[in-house]
Amino acid sequence: MDTTFDTIYKCEKVFCNHTINLSECGWLDPWTMGLICLKAVEYSAEKDRSIVLPKDIRMISYLKRMHLPTFLKELAYDQFLDPFDKKDISEKENFNIHEIVHCNFRDEFDGRLSSKIRPMFIGFNLKSDEERLATGLVAELGNNVFDHNAGFWPTDFSGAIIIAQHNPIKKQIEVAVADAGVGFMGSLRASRPDLKTHTDAILLGLSGTSGRIGENRGNGLKTIQDWTINKFNGIVRIHSGDGLVVVDKNGQKTSDVFPILGTLASFMLKY
Repeated sequence: MDTTFDTIYKCEKVFCNHTINLSECGWLDPWTMGLICLKAVEYSAEKDRSIVLPKDIRMISYLKRMHLPTFLKELAYDQFLDPFDKKDISEKENFNIHEIVHCNFRDEFDGRLSSKIRPMFIGFNLKSDEERLATGLVAELGNNVFDHNAGFWPTDFSGAIIIAQHNPIKKQIEVAVADAGVGFMGSLRASRPDLKTHTDAILLGLSGTSGRIGENRGNGLKTIQDWTINKFNGIVRIHSGDGLVVVDKNGQKTSDVFPILGTLASFMLKY
């Protein structure tokens, strides 16, 4: 079974007791891969951490192609990764995917935008002005990561994780940006100490409110959702702490979900 946004919050066994259990997982979308990366960061300091890899050898090949073992080795999960080492894959250039990449610095993130994300939007058949805007919106997600977490990272792991896929069959493209930072609540608490829930913090951020006292900024997320939904009948998703907000043509939908360290944000375009 595919393990995607529509199913991951119903799979209680995937993240449990410091174990990431992928044994029954099928194809993973960028959103789910982002969650796995954030949980791997969260569990990395635990003595009983573990990862159970998929039983399907095709999934081992797929996850290796998406560079999941490279990311996990960065967090010293090497002891669980033998099946990846035994599997050889051919990595041909494919502008329909952007493998999991951890960008420690802003300029590294910007380089990824020009080398991988922008060509993906061009292949999505966007007009020149639209693909420039779409690339700029991904840049906004990355800027949020580095702006709001500078000097306040809760663990030794900093920077942005970027993942994207263009699915020509489903006629959609999704870009996800994850960070193990302070989250929406931590970012907005200084300017809005009355905030009570992570969901409220996300909604406030989507309304155009900035976490920086005295600064007239914060419209980036508002622009992302307006353009994604009105231009492409798309979807914006944000998970921070234990709050989840999904925005589409039907409005905003909120949910209480399992907690994560930091934030996962994505936007999906359809055609």
